Amino acid sequence: MSHSEGAGIRQAIIAVMREVGAIGKDAMNEQQKYPYRSAEQVYNRVQPLFAKHGIFSVPKVIDQKREMGTTRNGGTIIYSMLTVEYSFYAEDGSCITATVVGEGMDGGDKASSKALTAAHKYAICQLLNLPYAAEDPEKHTPEFFRKMAGKITQPDMIAIKRKWHEKIGRKLPQDTPREKLAECFREWVCSVVGRDFDAIDFRQWTAEELELCEKELEEHDGDDSEMQG
Repeated sequence: MSHSEGAGIRQAIIAVMREVGAIGKDAMNEQQKYPYRSAEQVYNRVQPLFAKHGIFSVPKVIDQKREMGTTRNGGTIIYSMLTVEYSFYAEDGSCITATVVGEGMDGGDKASSKALTAAHKYAICQLLNLPYAAEDPEKHTPEFFRKMAGKITQPDMIAIKRKWHEKIGRKLPQDTPREKLAECFREWVCSVVGRDFDAIDFRQWTAEELELCEKELEEHDGDDSEMQG
């Protein structure tokens, strides 16, 4: 990582670090069954702060490797590995560069796009030293105190998102992009609670809104049973 002359970018990055907080593992790899931090959540949290503090990034692909393979079903899979240099600029023209490697696989023409997304996500995460919040700060807080505070925890939000996927999201086409699924989840939550907010950010939820969504999903179970009967 290198930087040009000028303190603007360093000050701007520090300002973002003071505000951004932790970003947990909000998504689940359905094939290998492990949680991960999605690029979508990183962008949604970081972009407004970058805009607020006058930071933008410019990518430069300095190396690319592509390979073709075969899936278990006999289809073609393209593997792309990109080495990308990102320059993060401040309003005064000063910048810091970070070089990262991104990998992506796809059966069509999106392997390099996925590799770029991965590279950008990790460049941002490492630039800002983003914590995962694997150990939620409210995890050991007594339940009554959490409810009194009127907030929910990261595990609460992940749990309701998984329930939504099981009961509603699974009815969407199997090839629905992850970004579209997340947008459908947000729209569903906002329609249930009656206000517009970023449902992926657990800090914006209230305990009452979580209860409304849980009740809605329970009633959804009842609707399915009536239809089957």
